[in-house]
Amino acid sequence: MPNGEPLIEVKNLKKYFPLTGGVFRKVLGYVRAVDDVTFDIYKGETLGLVGESGCGKTTTGRTILRLIPPTAGSIIFDGKDITELNQREMMQFRRNLGIVFQDPMASLDPRLTIKNAVGEPLLVNGIARGYRLRQKVLELLKKVGLTEDHLNRFPHEFSGGQRQRICIARALALNPKFVVMDEPTSSTDVSVQAQTLNLMKDLQQEFDLTYLFISHNLSVVKHMSDRVAVMYLGKIIELTPRDIFEEAMHPYSAALVSAVPIPNPEMAGRAEILAGEVPSPINPPTGCRFHPRCRFAKDICKEEIPELRDMGEGHLVACHFAGELDLGYKEAVEAQEAAIA
Repeated sequence: MPNGEPLIEVKNLKKYFPLTGGVFRKVLGYVRAVDDVTFDIYKGETLGLVGESGCGKTTTGRTILRLIPPTAGSIIFDGKDITELNQREMMQFRRNLGIVFQDPMASLDPRLTIKNAVGEPLLVNGIARGYRLRQKVLELLKKVGLTEDHLNRFPHEFSGGQRQRICIARALALNPKFVVMDEPTSSTDVSVQAQTLNLMKDLQQEFDLTYLFISHNLSVVKHMSDRVAVMYLGKIIELTPRDIFEEAMHPYSAALVSAVPIPNPEMAGRAEILAGEVPSPINPPTGCRFHPRCRFAKDICKEEIPELRDMGEGHLVACHFAGELDLGYKEAVEAQEAAIA
């Protein structure tokens, strides 16, 4: 378990998107993107949030920052429930928060120079302008490995890795306490990924940052995270302070681990192939949401929603049979380690 006080306490967080239709735009149902999620993020740590595309990871991150309003639940930041803040109060409080989006080209205004893009938060919040603004932006760019020559260039003049560094500089402009990293390396090649990840680690230590690191790449999450939360169809199904590669206790987590690519053709076919497709978040399955694809599912899984149970040392698992199953993924992990060695 992490030491100290939580910086972020997310309690029973829900985000439902209404589905409307007809002439009068009547609400026909809801997309349950985030459905009763609870977890803490401690000061100075990196919590990795993993899962398949569409499971609700990005929506969780944006809801925590109140970029989109929550449907229900509370988000307590350093002792203050930010869901109770009005728009004016939230604008002031947002200085404590930052985000790096998945697609750097889409999140940078193509009409703004890098000086204006990175300096905009400082200008809007009245922190700096003129020469002081230029110097502050230059200082931020140097922190992420860019130079004065880059100040007056436009986003299209940079590579994908450089654009992501610019987005990181912009996220740090107001000296936030908490930053959501939404798949920050997914649009860059492998060599640039390593540089970006190491940069984020260095900046975390220098600025005493707390990260929510969202990704579907377990290898990247293993490198970055102190704890890992696994999400499936809008719910947290496992949260572990241990190495997810060694200590996965939920069948879905084990399937994700076994599917990490192994650079060895002799080990092909060792990954567990999950049956079926991810169910619709509009009409999720009863009981455990993973039961239609789980080879260990029994009648209780179809009827009762499993609670997150503490299996020791803060390892939480939402499975009726956690600790009793032979998940059979250890062989794939050993093969991964042998291939890397």
